[in-house]
Amino acid sequence: IRAPGRGFDFSDGKKPLAVARRSLVELAQTLNLEAAAEKHLAQYDRFIASQKPHFIRRGGRPLLMTTLIDPRHMLVLGPNCLFQEVLDEYGIVNAWQGETNFWGSTAVSIDRLAMYKEADVICFDHGNSTDMNALMATPLWQAMPFVRAGRFHRVPAVWFYGATLSTMHFVRILNNVLGGKA
Repeated sequence: IRAPGRGFDFSDGKKPLAVARRSLVELAQTLNLEAAAEKHLAQYDRFIASQKPHFIRRGGRPLLMTTLIDPRHMLVLGPNCLFQEVLDEYGIVNAWQGETNFWGSTAVSIDRLAMYKEADVICFDHGNSTDMNALMATPLWQAMPFVRAGRFHRVPAVWFYGATLSTMHFVRILNNVLGGKA
């Protein structure tokens, strides 16, 4: 016996959140749950809009989003990541303008982060506190401009490859760390 299956796109390599929204609507149509999808997307849109005022006074400081891979490498999220559309909505510039993969991220050596003198930097935890604490104790890390300026923040994990719920979680974290700060 074969069960029916259906695949949905995650990303087009450019705007994964828009693709996720379309995929949610397609899934809802397949399952005859259009009303539930419409309700969820309306709640999502209201939530995103309700958080925008928290970032108005933030100014033009770019945001670098990272997570530690190992003591020598970070994963950085670029302009085609899941959260970019929200950053655009809030007027927050993504500090990473370099190369990325299809998923909107790339691995870089820690020393490449030294060029981010004016950025706010967030690092999503994912159960690697021992490695992160070891990195934070190094002279290289302590010399980072964003560390010296107090603009480095460790934040809870977020699923980078999710959809609307992951994005809402990201916005809550972003508001907790940067909301209302100039």
